[in-house]
Amino acid sequence: MDPDVTNPLLADGLPAFASIRPEHCQPAIETLIERYQAFIDRVCESSADTADFDDVLWAESIHAQALSNAWSTIGHMQRVNNTPQWRAAFQACLPLISAFATKRNQDPALYRAYQALADRTDFPDQPMAVQTAIHHQLRDFRLAGVDQPQAIRDALKENMMRLSTLSNQFGNHVLDATDAFQVHFESAQALAGLPEDALAQMAERAKANDQTGFVADLSFPSYRAIVTYADDRDLRERFYHAHLTRASDQGPMAGQFDNTAIVKEILSLRHEVANALGFAHHGEHQLQTRMAETVEQVETMLHELAAQAKPKAREQLEALSAFAGEQGASLPLQPWDVPYYTEKYRAAVLGIDDEAIKPYFEVERVFEGLFNTATRLFEITFERDDRVETWHDTVRYYRVKNAQGETMAGLYLDIYARAKKAGGAWMDVCRSRFVYQSTRQVPVAYLTCNFAPPTPGRPSLLTHDDVLTLFHEFGHCLHHLLTEVDLPDVAGIHGVEWDAVELPSQLLEGWSLAEEAISTYARHVDTGEPLPKPMLQAIRANRQFQGALALTRQIQFALTDLALHKQRVDDPLEVAREVENAIALMPAPEYNRFVLSFSHLFNGGYSAGYYSYLWAERLARDAFSMFEDQGVYDPALGQRLAQTILSVGGTRPMAASWTAFAGRPARIEPLLEAYGIEHEAA
Repeated sequence: MDPDVTNPLLADGLPAFASIRPEHCQPAIETLIERYQAFIDRVCESSADTADFDDVLWAESIHAQALSNAWSTIGHMQRVNNTPQWRAAFQACLPLISAFATKRNQDPALYRAYQALADRTDFPDQPMAVQTAIHHQLRDFRLAGVDQPQAIRDALKENMMRLSTLSNQFGNHVLDATDAFQVHFESAQALAGLPEDALAQMAERAKANDQTGFVADLSFPSYRAIVTYADDRDLRERFYHAHLTRASDQGPMAGQFDNTAIVKEILSLRHEVANALGFAHHGEHQLQTRMAETVEQVETMLHELAAQAKPKAREQLEALSAFAGEQGASLPLQPWDVPYYTEKYRAAVLGIDDEAIKPYFEVERVFEGLFNTATRLFEITFERDDRVETWHDTVRYYRVKNAQGETMAGLYLDIYARAKKAGGAWMDVCRSRFVYQSTRQVPVAYLTCNFAPPTPGRPSLLTHDDVLTLFHEFGHCLHHLLTEVDLPDVAGIHGVEWDAVELPSQLLEGWSLAEEAISTYARHVDTGEPLPKPMLQAIRANRQFQGALALTRQIQFALTDLALHKQRVDDPLEVAREVENAIALMPAPEYNRFVLSFSHLFNGGYSAGYYSYLWAERLARDAFSMFEDQGVYDPALGQRLAQTILSVGGTRPMAASWTAFAGRPARIEPLLEAYGIEHEAA
């Protein structure tokens, strides 16, 4: 029987989530790789002199998209439903994907075919998407070692496959450690200080475990509630300790999910791969595909930001300590005291706290505001379609329509925390835009969060941090959904420099703070009253509250990442400790093992790239300042943003897109202002 008929992962269109099972995964991937390899063999057997754009670039895109679509579905399922069956299915496919990708990227004959396309006399006449995609292909061939001797290519292939396996193991350990730590409480008295919705969520978790009372774990909503609100200082320290020692040799699960050896091997292999390709270190290797030119350039930016931020951060920490002392806190403050007293200090200084704000941010209204922002800026609308199959009954699908009412894209929303779902928030690609001959594939995105779910009789209420997160991930989605590029290699977020890809997401955060935007959706869940003006002002001030401390922490993470990847590292914990001692105003306890659960670096694509958040934020804050000057819903500026940045994908460098949008270099002042720091000229 034709496998396309029996295996839903081989079907065209949106994933058939109601039919897809873990056992479909490996047969589908094997079939698609076999077809893809047969295509490559045909190309390589033909003469490079007769290479044609349709027969090489566009024809390969058909096979690449079929494989990408299936693999995207499998990867998504193992993140949002990490059962043993889905984990095993993903792990069975991962080495197949890794081996094929490495083999393909090291194929000299295929490399010559793409070089022949670039050498054609009509190459300059091709669309920019085609030219850029071919330039990227040639670059990536070289970065995979295609021009290296066979022995080096073989070693690179083995190392890349091993790195893929280790990255997956790292992520599984973090997820398992997060799920495994659970504390049962018989009564709410032991959780004094926690808000009602947090208690309700913990009661639901207990019920799911067939227990009475409350269960707290290390998922972000639960962990954050404990360290921010629990009056019991020992309880806060207990959870802080467990969180900081996840997946390590320390803490309550010491050695059970230990990532120490995995991190050391990942760092060693990355360094070895970089050296084999002629680079001094992994950081230099990674920056070949980014806006930043050298690690030294990035470090200079980070140290300049630190010089601006640290004096203000020191003042903020001293003020917090003084306030906490007045509240009877033991001084000096410890790290598990900081969130608790920061929340009380916030309430005292700004007159609000998260629990006072949350009733004004009911999740359905927030989505109305989110979609309204996109409609007013880009003339698109979102139409819910419950006929589309999803992977959980709380997941929704929306058809994205243009001004003419035509479906131009799609969006899945999976926003609530649940067991076996990876923590955090992210956007991912379900389908890329692909228009070629009879193929008409619209872009589709996944938007995934881990907000506290509704409880019986009470809808889900968001903190403003949650709202900010939602707008951030929605910005990534818009970058993918608004593309007008037909070739998947450079459509949407594909082909965009990694340190520029955060620009749209951080830019969209501005509409979670703009008065004109907030006033359209922030209404009290019980009374319907609009958000009071003083509270709105406090929310805006809250963005800068203790901002220098927050910026210093981001700088520390970025410098830690670079320090781990610009040299051969024997002891990752010692490297992280050295950066912490140089940057942090309140060093963590000796048992600190946060590097061993730093998923961005070891399971999230941000190795030697965590700086990207700040690099792109400089552009984003400056861009939003233009909207503030002209009007946050200025249609002309919104269209310019879409035309110069969001729609062009990776068809040109972001530096060129920025110039087309802003007409000038980016300024640093809006970034510092966003963190409440006045710029001081050197």
